[in-house]
Amino acid sequence: MALWTALIGGKRVRFSITSRMPTKKDVGFLKELVESGRFRPVIDRTYPLDQVVDATRYVETEQKTGNVVLTVSRD
Repeated sequence: MALWTALIGGKRVRFSITSRMPTKKDVGFLKELVESGRFRPVIDRTYPLDQVVDATRYVETEQKTGNVVLTVSRD
């Protein structure tokens, strides 16, 4: 579904989670979309890894408008 949305130019993509592993062809297609600028992930908020509980709480509010990213530092 995500690949079809990207091809027809939609801005919202809904991914369905399956047990099928992505193929080399799938990864190559996604790589081409990112490199060409036709796919840009939307990042709503970032949290440091030690705030994973806060990040989860925010996601569970169902108010997020993009991805929530956990960052990992080398400290």
